[in-house]
This record gives sequence, C-alpha cells and structure tokens, in this order.
Amino acid sequence: MISVRFLGTGGARFVVARQIRASGGMWFRFGSEQGGAVTQIHVDPGPGALVRALSSVPPCEPRELDAIALSHKHLDHSGDVNAMIEAMTQGGWRKRGALLAPRDAFEGEPVIFPYAARFVPTHHVLEERSGPYLINDVEVRTSVRHHHGVETYGFNFTHAGTTVSYLPCGRYFDGLIDDYRSHAPDALIINVLRYRDSMDVDHITFDQARDVIAGVRPRVAVLTHFGTKMLERDPPKLARELEDELGLKVFAAYDGWTLDVSTEIAAALA
Repeated sequence: MISVRFLGTGGARFVVARQIRASGGMWFRFGSEQGGAVTQIHVDPGPGALVRALSSVPPCEPRELDAIALSHKHLDHSGDVNAMIEAMTQGGWRKRGALLAPRDAFEGEPVIFPYAARFVPTHHVLEERSGPYLINDVEVRTSVRHHHGVETYGFNFTHAGTTVSYLPCGRYFDGLIDDYRSHAPDALIINVLRYRDSMDVDHITFDQARDVIAGVRPRVAVLTHFGTKMLERDPPKLARELEDELGLKVFAAYDGWTLDVSTEIAAALA
C-alpha cells in the first residue's frame, strides 16, 4: 500500500506568500495492506507544513514520521523543516528518524538548523544519482541534478516492487526524461509551476511537463506545485486534456487530497 497526502499544492512566491494554495509538501505512507508497519516520509515541508499535517483529516502525526526529505532548500520547500524536526523528535527528547537533503541545506547557509539536525540520528547528504538510502523497507534514489538556483534532486521511492518518482523544480534540459524513465516509475509526481510564457526562469512549463510525462510513461501522473498562471488555466481541465492525449491517468493535485497510489496503479493495469 502506498499513498500520498498533499499538504500543499502551491508554488511560486506569490502563491505561497498569499497562501492561495497551501505549501505543506507531501506526506508519503508505505505499508502493508494486512495492517503491518507503515513507513512515513514527509517531503518538502514548506511554510505551514506542521499546521497542515496536524489539521488534516485524519491527521498526519509527526511523531510517527520515519524521515523528512528535502528536494532543495528554497523556502516553499523547506520553510517548516525545523518545526517538523522538532515535532518528529518531540522537541529533541526522542532522537529518531532520518534527514535526506542536499549538502547546501545542511552547510553554508543552512535551512536545517544545526541544533535541530542533532535531534535526528541519521543524515543522508544527497548527491546526483545516489542511493539507495534505506528508510525501513523503502529504497530512496535521487535523480540527475536539476538545473535550478540551488542544489536540487528528484526522488524515486521504491516499496514492494512499486516506484513513485517526484520531479521537483528546475529548468527542462536534455537528459531529464531519460533519467526519470530509467527508474520506470509506476507513478510520477511533477511540479508544474508555469503554464506557457516567455519568462526565463528555472521551472518547467505545462508543455514541457507534457513531454516529460509522454517520455517517462508512468501508469499514473500527478501535476502539482502550481503558480498563478497554472491556477488560472484550471489544473483539473489541463490534466484531463493530458489524459485524453497521452492515454494514461493524469491528476491535478489539490490541497488535502490523498492519492491512493496502489489503487490507481491497479486500475491502470486492469
């Protein structure tokens, strides 16, 4: 069983600053359908992540987290990382869990405060195409380094033969599709900040996301991390257009939504 709770689907400074969409990141659960142990990983806890986690229904309980992972250190992906570390470790009194983040999130001008980092016994300093890092029964591998303003990597999570890939922020470049396709993801979550404009920024557009999804060919694709232009264009409508065009299941995530990865993959195979 794999599920992803979207605690926030907003991207870009204006959307996050106004909280037009929330910015709490994603809460992954990997576990047994027979009621066994569940591995929980919080990915990219941006501003408001702790409040979103505890106020969701049912709540995402930080004390049960096994790891916190940052794709990169920009504020909309890391603003609540120290609050989540404190919550995961009960203020540092219960040292536990793992941190996965690029080196520049730990060093230089770190977003993970050194005092908070000491509460977590396991640190995985991410590098390009590295791993597997083991979080219980989940294998985590990184992508090629993204073309972005800070050190940025995507994640490929594999559990019980199923792989979910997360393609975070960054500029489109040759080799991006090949790298993600090499992991053969069953589900691909992709940040689509921009729609279709001429601004020269390090984010892929909707048209480029179409090319990535068509090239990687997951069974299920999810669009998220929307800027204002994407929101104006109605992400669910765009997802339906991609679904019709590409012949695979495409969702537009929304705040508080839970993607039942296992169920959707099974439906795609039926």
